[in-house]
Amino acid sequence: MDSKAKLIQAGPTTRTWLQRLRDDLPLFEYNEARYYASFRATSPRRVIAYLNPLRGSIRLFLPLRPEDDSRLRPTPSTSNWAVRFPSILTISRAKDLANAVRLIDTASAATEMSSLRTSLNRPKHVPAEELLPEPEYYEGAARTIQVNAYERNERARRKCIEDYGTNCFVCEFNFEAVYGEWAAGYIHVHHIVPIAKLRKSYRLDPIADLRPVCANCHAVIHRRDPPFSIDEVKQMILTAP
Repeated sequence: MDSKAKLIQAGPTTRTWLQRLRDDLPLFEYNEARYYASFRATSPRRVIAYLNPLRGSIRLFLPLRPEDDSRLRPTPSTSNWAVRFPSILTISRAKDLANAVRLIDTASAATEMSSLRTSLNRPKHVPAEELLPEPEYYEGAARTIQVNAYERNERARRKCIEDYGTNCFVCEFNFEAVYGEWAAGYIHVHHIVPIAKLRKSYRLDPIADLRPVCANCHAVIHRRDPPFSIDEVKQMILTAP
């Protein structure tokens, strides 16, 4: 394990089990933060399992219904947490790990289908800071096609998010982790080179020129002209009283 200090409740046994789960689920992103660990799918990029490791057991929270498997129990909460992760599996023996792996895989498949249904109904939104000021026109012999800034930026946004993910590049805030499924995949995309400074002939590179940022950090970046750099806003957070 490369982050032993993060999970302050984990014991040697549960840490060994966590490593085995990581080994058996290599396609998922693994993270730790004090009391919880998580497995995150990369497409769609969202948490599919939270793990609360104790000294001799692990509570595994899943976005599955308790009736989906006889080993699952309802999450003991009435909060939004229980709505997002209504089932819990207790891992108390090494032999429980195989069931945990299988259920995490099942949760991933269910989450992918849920994301597809949600995306079909979710209205698109691009913040004003991300819109380029001029439309592009492509002319042909038979017709004129207008490509507006929204459509052009959407392609660049997707490429940027595919590479960097949906955590804020400044403060690591994640909309889905706080607001749930309807905020999954949402993030602002910041142009490192201000849009107003771009030449008309400039070819945007989504990886070199764009970064995902949350709405708060994006607003702070643009509190000055020229905008603050990402590193400058990170330093603000580190030095804030």
